[in-house]
Amino acid sequence: MSNGLPDFDAEELEGFIEDYLQLDRTTQRPEGIFSILRGSREQMYQYTLKYFLDPQKPHGFGYTLLETFFDCVGFHEFNLTGQHIEIEDEVRVVDDAADGRIDLVICGGSSLSDHPRWAVFLELKVGAEEGQHQTTRYAETDAWSFSWFDTDELVVDRLDETKYLYMKRDAATAPADVTGTFESVTWSEIVESFENKIQDEIFDYPNRSVIQFTDFIQSLKETESMDSSIDEDELSERLDLYFEHKNLIQQVEKANSQFESDFENLSSFLKNNWEHNLFEKYDFESSGWTTSTSSNPKWQGIFPEYWQQDPLDQSSTIKLYFRHSPTTDSLRDQTLTFRLRLPPARNVHTNQYNGNSFNNLFTEKCTSEYADPLLEASESIGVDETRLGRASALVVKNYPLDPHNLAESYFKQLDTAVDEFCRTETEFLLLVNDIFEETYQDVFGQKPAGEFPGYLSTRE
Repeated sequence: MSNGLPDFDAEELEGFIEDYLQLDRTTQRPEGIFSILRGSREQMYQYTLKYFLDPQKPHGFGYTLLETFFDCVGFHEFNLTGQHIEIEDEVRVVDDAADGRIDLVICGGSSLSDHPRWAVFLELKVGAEEGQHQTTRYAETDAWSFSWFDTDELVVDRLDETKYLYMKRDAATAPADVTGTFESVTWSEIVESFENKIQDEIFDYPNRSVIQFTDFIQSLKETESMDSSIDEDELSERLDLYFEHKNLIQQVEKANSQFESDFENLSSFLKNNWEHNLFEKYDFESSGWTTSTSSNPKWQGIFPEYWQQDPLDQSSTIKLYFRHSPTTDSLRDQTLTFRLRLPPARNVHTNQYNGNSFNNLFTEKCTSEYADPLLEASESIGVDETRLGRASALVVKNYPLDPHNLAESYFKQLDTAVDEFCRTETEFLLLVNDIFEETYQDVFGQKPAGEFPGYLSTRE
């Protein structure tokens, strides 16, 4: 081995793994950083939550944690990634002699607007009780000292949507807000929501940020007494095994760290270059097709512009699109997955108009009058999964990647997927568009704007 590391011993590795797997995995980790730092946990959680929820911070989670948090607390806001977001802590009530301050305020809206369009107000409690009339006073507050470009005041009456949250331990009492404005949410609910989101996508984000965020989650669990106490004998046994194989573990840790970095770099490269590669072969502009990219490699899209409509004239677009995701997980699995996706969480997709929501009626048509022809058309393309009865991924096809050249094979397989689903004159694309048009007409009482452009053409 290089860099002064001891020689790698495969026999030792095999023995170590065998010994490790025999240990009880329920042993709790040592105390995290939040158990060591001075100051109140409430204040530490306030600053940490502010950092991780802010999509502009350098943690690498982007909008994922903010969207997950909003889903958990029932605040549904369309197209967060297209909005300007500001988060401030210790936000003061304007003209309040008592100097009242709420812990966190999250605001969003157009960066061209002189005032936010919506706001979420958070009062955080860990150990301390609510101050006298605290939540009632905050619920009745008309204006807050909050910076939004050229203004330094947040006027509640100017907001289209608001949410007031009282974050507490499970065992703590509900807020004493006599107006009924504040809603209770527990730290355990937040923990469960974050863990469910992150655990399957852990390699999509920077390793250091994942470690920091995991430490935060662990501390929240301790706050809610969600973990069992340490079994000292089991912990000692585990640490003895570590010291016995310390050199081997250091080698594996260093290799794994490099592999994680390599996969992140490749994921970033593919995310930044797939669009250019397709543009060289396909004439998107003349064909009436377009692409959508995201800072998160998971959300890369291709679709006819016709499938993005604004039925309410509120920049709340219907969007049906083909999605691929050059994430670190997909690269580790050596698989490119191509999906036809109907977003399941957009208000314009899920709110009811004329007695139906777009998503419900679309999936209903897919599984009733169009079921047989859709199945036949998708089988002709060789799809691996059909989920036509619910929104999100309607059909899925997996394409194997060459482990000896992941980047080149990803571009080639993406080209194959686009050719099969978007360019080749199959019945599948036409059927999907027929369902799109009929559903749009039934739900919104009008035809989609423009005309369906047909298949994506190649450059001459």
